[in-house]
Amino acid sequence: MSDSNESLIEAARRRPWFRLRLPGALEAAFRATTRVSPGGYLQSWLLVFIAFNVLSLKMDFDVFGAERFAVPAFLTLCVFTPLTVAGILALHGSPSTDRQATVVIGTALIDMTVVLISAQIAPVGHADSYRILAVVVPLVVGMIAPLSFRHCLIFCGSAFALYVGYVTAFVLPHDAPTGLPLLIASLVLVPLKLAYSREWTMKEAFLLTMEKARRDRDLAEANARLTVLSETDALTGLSNRRSFTANLRTDWLGALDAGDWIAVALIDIDAFKRLNDTAGHLEGDLCLQRVAGALRETAEAEGVRIARYGGEEFGVQIPSADLSRARVIGERLRAAVAALAYPHPGLGRSGHVTVSVGIAAAHGSIAAFGISERDLLKAADDALYRAKRGGRDRVEGALLTLESANSDGGPTPQHQDAG
Repeated sequence: MSDSNESLIEAARRRPWFRLRLPGALEAAFRATTRVSPGGYLQSWLLVFIAFNVLSLKMDFDVFGAERFAVPAFLTLCVFTPLTVAGILALHGSPSTDRQATVVIGTALIDMTVVLISAQIAPVGHADSYRILAVVVPLVVGMIAPLSFRHCLIFCGSAFALYVGYVTAFVLPHDAPTGLPLLIASLVLVPLKLAYSREWTMKEAFLLTMEKARRDRDLAEANARLTVLSETDALTGLSNRRSFTANLRTDWLGALDAGDWIAVALIDIDAFKRLNDTAGHLEGDLCLQRVAGALRETAEAEGVRIARYGGEEFGVQIPSADLSRARVIGERLRAAVAALAYPHPGLGRSGHVTVSVGIAAAHGSIAAFGISERDLLKAADDALYRAKRGGRDRVEGALLTLESANSDGGPTPQHQDAG
């Protein structure tokens, strides 16, 4: 997460209670991640709503009598019920929040209108019961329906306006008491507080989730950096010895499983101590960096892994390569350093930095007999010393076999001429 988004989260967490909207792009992100309730939830409640209104016809019959019952029955069965059924059909699948809100608001206002019409034509003494029932409708719907605060504000405002309009048009002109109707009207606003608290809680949970995700990501990045640092040589940027030996162990076991060849190369800068003694350690570090760069470039081109093995020595893992193939790669690595023509003050004016390379290869099948990657490294180390004794700036190879590894109680690799 960027610093700007990080500061937005902090600002959002500090916003005052009366500011429901999140700052900046966080509001849009919240809307995008807010789960849309399945239509089945509201469909089931609308069916209950229909059942409630149909059952209430018995009360209408008792209040209006057989002769005047036709009006509320018509409004319930021929107006409210068909429109509510249409709303249920419109909520099929996973409708958008706007569609859900439209169905909920429309159905509730229609039912409220039906009840207010019944209140207007109800016999004397029964009007207040219907007026109370008209307010109960939006009160219950606002508490049940998962409306956003914005939609709830529209719903409650419309219901309040409808009720106050009814009182103004039909109650006030008859000088009827208005205290109870207006008190009842205020109940319409109760769902607003519930919707506000619900959305505030959801947004706080959203911010906490984003904050946790940011911290988890920062921790993962920090761990990744620590892993890189623990496996990387600070001077050359190559993998370090710890990483090299771990990867070689994995490749050795992989060669056993696959029945494949594996090779390793050890590379040592020739007369490096003389360079340090002559030009100083800063020049020695620069030399290590230049040589490491040349070796890295060649290793990447060959598809092999290289690491700083220690001091002026480098290690190269060469999977799926027999001795012949490994020696070709070793020669290319040697030539890459020679091509640098990097001056070596300890060897005179015409002296240049060179490397000696020791190669060892083995077939993975010998690992089944207790031969380990350490034996392979020992064979490469022996080959490296032969290259040193043979005049430096050269490649020597060794083939590690079961017989040679077990001779004299330890690995004694067969030597192969560097040619």
